[in-house]
Amino acid sequence: MLVWNLLKRFALKIGKNIYQVKHELLSKYLTDQLKHPSIKMKVI
Repeated sequence: MLVWNLLKRFALKIGKNIYQVKHELLSKYLTDQLKHPSIKMKVI
């Protein structure tokens, strides 16, 4: 709940809704992970 409230206040401050903010954060995280994975995979 604490994170949700923080996101809600942030969204109101920048003039977006909470779902747009959540989507942008997750999209950026996924893009970064695809470019530079934090867990390296090994092909066997």
